[in-house]
Amino acid sequence: MKSAHSSLVRSAIFALIITICTSFTAFALAKQDKRKATKIQSAAVAVGKNKTGVEVRYLNLPWGETTFGYIENGGNQYYSKRTWPFAHLKLGVKAKFNGTEIVPGDYVMYITPKNGETPMTLSIASFKPNSTGTFLQDGNVFTETPKDVVEVAKKTVTFEKGDTLIDELKIDLASDKNDVAFKVHYGNRLMTEKLNLK
Repeated sequence: MKSAHSSLVRSAIFALIITICTSFTAFALAKQDKRKATKIQSAAVAVGKNKTGVEVRYLNLPWGETTFGYIENGGNQYYSKRTWPFAHLKLGVKAKFNGTEIVPGDYVMYITPKNGETPMTLSIASFKPNSTGTFLQDGNVFTETPKDVVEVAKKTVTFEKGDTLIDELKIDLASDKNDVAFKVHYGNRLMTEKLNLK
C-alpha cells in the first residue's frame, strides 16, 4: 500500500515539475520574441440596441520605431512595399467614413505606406472571413492583407507623435450620439479617425 502511495506521489511530483518546466520555457520564449506572444484583442461599442454595433479586432503588435518609420517615410524596405492590415472592423450598423457609406459587414483596415510624393493612406476594404472568423492570426505580425478585398473607402492619414510611449498597439473606441472614434496608439504615434453614424 505504501509502495502504491509513494508511486502516486512521485508521479504527481514529476507531473508538476514537467508543468512548471513547460510553463517556464513558454514564458522564456515569449519574453525572447514579443512578436510570437501577440494575441488578438478586441474593442466594441454599442449603437442603439446593438451591443456590438461597431467592433474592432487587432493584434497587440510590439512597437518597432524603425519598422514603422518605413511605413511613415516610404523607401525600398520590406515594410515600405506592402500594405499594413492592422485591424478587422465588424460593422453591425450602417456608417460613413470620409463621406463614403459603408454597409454592415466585415472589413479590413490597412495602411498603405508613403511612396515618394504619395502620402500614407488608410483604406477600409470588405473581405470574407475564413473559418477562424478573421484574417488575423495570433503570433503572426506579418499578417497579409486578405486577397480579393474590395476597397470601399480611403483617405490620407498621418500619425502624430505623442509623449506617451507604449510597447504595443492599442486601439480604443469612443462613441457619442453621431460618431465612433478609433483611437490608434502605437509606440509614440497616435491617430484618431471617425465613423459617422448619422
